[in-house]
Order: sequence, then structure tokens, then C-alpha cells
Amino acid sequence: MIATSTTITVVTVLLAVCVIWLVYIIIRGHTESLVRTIIFIILLGVILGYLQNTKLPVLSFKAIKNDLFPPSIPQYTFTVQEQDSPYSHRVIYRFITNTLENDPNAPSPPELKLDMDPNGRTFTIRDIESLNLILDQLSLPRVSHGVQELFALTGNQTDVGIYRWDDYPLGTLIVERTIFQKRDSLQSYHAIASIIVDSRKY
Repeated sequence: MIATSTTITVVTVLLAVCVIWLVYIIIRGHTESLVRTIIFIILLGVILGYLQNTKLPVLSFKAIKNDLFPPSIPQYTFTVQEQDSPYSHRVIYRFITNTLENDPNAPSPPELKLDMDPNGRTFTIRDIESLNLILDQLSLPRVSHGVQELFALTGNQTDVGIYRWDDYPLGTLIVERTIFQKRDSLQSYHAIASIIVDSRKY
């Protein structure tokens, strides 16, 4: 993955070089490369236009593909709860509650793509696109990088299944995972149980 801002800088420099080269070959009369240069300038211009308008903070092949051709994902059912304390304001999006579990029409909670760590006990989020698609649906800012399971960093049992982004634009982002079994089959998967946006920086 590469930051969108970095890519914009690189493409802008390449575009400027191509424009200078175009002026040079016109002055010199090297018309044999004129068409290729113009096509390249147009291509870079289209790419630059996309980069300047996309909301992606970082770029990857999967993120760009999903941005250009949005995948069909369910409109997930969730509840929203707000909590205030003297230190922070929390907004909690819950995808698994007793009410939702008892609703046969409610879609299954969103899947969280995880990679098992070498220790065989914890999981790391490396493929952030599965999470970012859900954040898009909640109209929340995307994350720009993956994180380890918090338990792998703290060793605290209460941090099992917890993922935390301390550099989130709105404060701190916390994702809680669980194992969910689909109603119509015996298949189980790692699901997002809740997403918490905490205004406090940890």
C-alpha cells in the first residue's frame, strides 16, 4: 500500500516532465514521438484526476478496484449507542445483539478478514479493505493500516479479540471480533461484533 498523497506527488512530477518534454519535441520538430507523448499526458491527467477526487487515504489494487467498481455488500443491521464520560464521548455500533440474533431477516454480521499470527493464538488485520467497506457504510473515516490483536501487545486477557487504532482521525477506533455461525449452515467465521469510536486518544 502507498499513501494517496505520495502517489499524487509522483504523478504530478511525471505529468510536469511530460509537458516539458512535449514542448521540447514540438520546438525540435520530433513529431515521431508526439502522439505517444500526448497519449501519456492524457493518461497521467486521468490518473491525477482520479487521485485528487478519491477518498482513499492509501492505495492498493483491491482498494482501487472496490472504489471504481463498488462490491455488492449487504446493508448490515446494527444498533448505535452513545456514551459520555468526563474524559470522552463514545459511539458504539453493535452488529450482534440479542434482538438482531433473533431477527430471521437480519443479515449476518460483517466478516473480518484476519491472518493468524505465528504463535497460533492471535490474529492480525492485514487486509483492511474488509473493514473499510463497513466503515464506508457507517460514514466513518477509513483506516490506513492494519493492526495486531491487542492481546498480542498487552498480554491482557480482556484484550482478546480487540483491535485498536490510536491514530484514527476521530480519536481512537476499536473493533471487537467474535466467532459467528451462520443460521442456514454450520459455517463459522470471524465477524465484527462492534465498532467503537472513542473521542479520547489512548
